[in-house]
Amino acid sequence: MNQNSKPTNSLERALDLLEILGRDTAGLTNAEISRRLGIATSSCSYILGRLEKEGYVARSDETGRYEIGLKVLVIARGALRRMKFRKVATPILQKLSTDTGLDGVIGVLDQDRLMVINRISGSELSDADVDTGTEFPAHATALGKVLLAHRPEENTLSLIGDKGLTRFTPKTIVSTSDFLDELNTVRKQGFAIADEEQRLGLRSIGAPIVDSEGLVRAAVAAVGTAKHESWSDMPHIVAQVKSAARHISRLIRFKE
Repeated sequence: MNQNSKPTNSLERALDLLEILGRDTAGLTNAEISRRLGIATSSCSYILGRLEKEGYVARSDETGRYEIGLKVLVIARGALRRMKFRKVATPILQKLSTDTGLDGVIGVLDQDRLMVINRISGSELSDADVDTGTEFPAHATALGKVLLAHRPEENTLSLIGDKGLTRFTPKTIVSTSDFLDELNTVRKQGFAIADEEQRLGLRSIGAPIVDSEGLVRAAVAAVGTAKHESWSDMPHIVAQVKSAARHISRLIRFKE
């Protein structure tokens, strides 16, 4: 949802409503949703009723809060099935997780946000921290930096101009020139590090997955808490992540 504008018709409101619910793990009441959309509770109630009838949202009888419904999961599975490399990448993610003791994660850009599309848990991170379908601000994650580094610079400048570089922690890069320098470093060294930039206590290292056309459409990362003992051997983790990225890339090119 564009934070600078309000939805103007029922379709836009329904789509924005689903996006709001998709980002909230605890569920929301009609009043809370209507406030976020900037519409009357009666209008919000009507949209919720239609979406609930079709299975796109579900309302808890105990709390009265609305959550994403099962119909959305059906659609999501269809989208993920098109990303065929998820199937070939899973064993490699498992090996990455086993070799590093961290989570193995694959992500793609979804309208300038980083979306996790595959995850193998290997550390103490919970599903609430990182899970399939979770979205993060791209500029504050290793996966996002890798993907942005391989886009045209004018696209990145446009993104920064539209949304800015939000500060999430004292370590978040918020200077445009510093961030562009960071992306240049990522391109040269072939990997990215995000050290407590999106959330304090969370660290990740990512590398690009390259398809048969030489394009970087996805990235793979090792993710874990900053205190995890595995980070004591950073060169090992970097090597494992880059190896996983190369392996997945070769399999994708073979399949294609």
